[in-house]
Amino acid sequence: MKLAPCGIDCDACQLKPEQCDGCHAESNHLWCSDCNIRVCCIFKHKLDNCSQCNDFPCKNTTDFENDHYVHHTHAVTKLREMYLKNQ
Repeated sequence: MKLAPCGIDCDACQLKPEQCDGCHAESNHLWCSDCNIRVCCIFKHKLDNCSQCNDFPCKNTTDFENDHYVHHTHAVTKLREMYLKNQ
């Protein structure tokens, strides 16, 4: 399972591969190439996903978690579980 920085399982995502190659892809074929979470996690902090960040949870992840998309809430819940497990 390859997680996006936000916690979405890229392998299970219905957008892949027609509309997105996944956040870790080196292509520009992304659902949201300027995603705040992706930019912060991958390019600023050089991490695979937000659960590895010392600043987790942050405004980016809590906004994503609370944007009324159930799959976003589930994704951040998964990150919270991973974060707690690694503490």
